[in-house]
Amino acid sequence: MFLKSLQIINTKSSSIIRDIEFRDGINLIVDESKGSITGNNIGKTTVLKLIDFCFGANKSNIWQDPENPKEVYALVKEFLIDNDVLVILTLSDTLNPKTETEFVIERNFHSSRKTVIRRINGTQYTDDEFEDVLKELFFPNLIAEKPSFRQIISHNIRYKDLSINNTLKTLDKFTSDAEYETLYLYLLGCEFNEGNKKQEILQNIRQESNFKNRLERFQTKSAYETTLSLIENDIEELQNKKSKLNLNENFDSDLNKLNEVKYRINKLSSEISKINIRKELIIEAKIELEANKSEIDLL
Repeated sequence: MFLKSLQIINTKSSSIIRDIEFRDGINLIVDESKGSITGNNIGKTTVLKLIDFCFGANKSNIWQDPENPKEVYALVKEFLIDNDVLVILTLSDTLNPKTETEFVIERNFHSSRKTVIRRINGTQYTDDEFEDVLKELFFPNLIAEKPSFRQIISHNIRYKDLSINNTLKTLDKFTSDAEYETLYLYLLGCEFNEGNKKQEILQNIRQESNFKNRLERFQTKSAYETTLSLIENDIEELQNKKSKLNLNENFDSDLNKLNEVKYRINKLSSEISKINIRKELIIEAKIELEANKSEIDLL
């Protein structure tokens, strides 16, 4: 792929902020001002950032302070978002204009799903799909998940201090040697489709090693083995007690008999309650009759 042009458009005012055309061979950004001006801050790094942005880099790289990521150039950020600035990168698969096929990448600086633009050849993609499509476009023969598209192009686009100063290790400082191994095996033309699997295995080994070190921080390995032996002896002793525990063989039949006795007791208790109620009624009737008894002497 060859760069053809980079356009920065203010879609709010429908004006072109900058239109950069790339020529065959080496392209240079030079300062043509006169006098004692040094030529610094004329936009060399910004152009590289915008190209990298079209290739899937984080938009915050444009307005973040590289030395202090918490510091943000608010003026730049507000201008890019408020004016709906759109960056259009045009590429070609050949230097021959008669047979070339153009590829157009468009991105803006919005975050909302409704307003964000992330297009390749006019087709809108999600953040996860965008890098996969670029990977298929630039490296169609790469089937493996690793190295990623961003890892492969890290040695082509260099504007950060880490990638400028380092010849081989152009990724962030947290990148493992296994990832670099997978990356450079691919760049050297060696087929290695298990790179992602190897990295996962190494990550698991690292996690287990960290867990082992945390455990051994409190007790040594021999102390844990001794404790384990004691626990196993306790388990064996409890198992022996369990095997010698005598249970009633007629437990089920005895339980049924007990339930039958309980049923009979409940039945008798119910009958007793009924009889008591009848007894109380009779007593009350007797008291009422005695109260109404007449003692008049008819003689």
